[in-house]
Amino acid sequence: MKKIIQEIKQNKLLLILTILTIISILLGILFPAILSKSNKELITSSIKDFIDAISKNNINYLSGLISSLTNNILVTILIWILGISLIGIPFLLIIILFKGFLTGFSFSSILITYGIKGIITAIVYTIPNILNLLGSFLLGYYAISFSIALYKSVFKKELRNWNLIIKRYLKIGLIFLLFSIAISLLETFALPKILNFL
Repeated sequence: MKKIIQEIKQNKLLLILTILTIISILLGILFPAILSKSNKELITSSIKDFIDAISKNNINYLSGLISSLTNNILVTILIWILGISLIGIPFLLIIILFKGFLTGFSFSSILITYGIKGIITAIVYTIPNILNLLGSFLLGYYAISFSIALYKSVFKKELRNWNLIIKRYLKIGLIFLLFSIAISLLETFALPKILNFL
């Protein structure tokens, strides 16, 4: 853990991304507190309907899997593609911050619905979001690094071994694509069973 903290401190890009992500998570956690009563009731109703559907085994797993795969794969590909553009960095930051906000919001919404007793349910419920955030954060970091390297090469004429860099970036993209598929499988098949057990 100390090595990870040391690495974050020494790497400015990683430090900035980490701080922004933590802020986005906190904003997501706090956001439900400022919602109107009707909006809170809508969130509570949606979550209870989802939990009830799980308890009654009334879930369309195929539809859920297709939806999750489509979303996760498209976001992963989008992040990767934005990394090879010179104007992708702001969009990459927006995606990462939105994922952080969504993670915090999901956690907070469960607590609003079930109170402090639902803290374990909240943690389990947000595991796919946490993993999604982690994947987007790390891939986003590599994508931003690649974009910065591309900018320096084009505008500052810095010499780099692009053959090696591109091969590594392709490999990273493939790894995170497989990771996003694994998250979809977890979210669709494992999460409902764990929540039903709880």
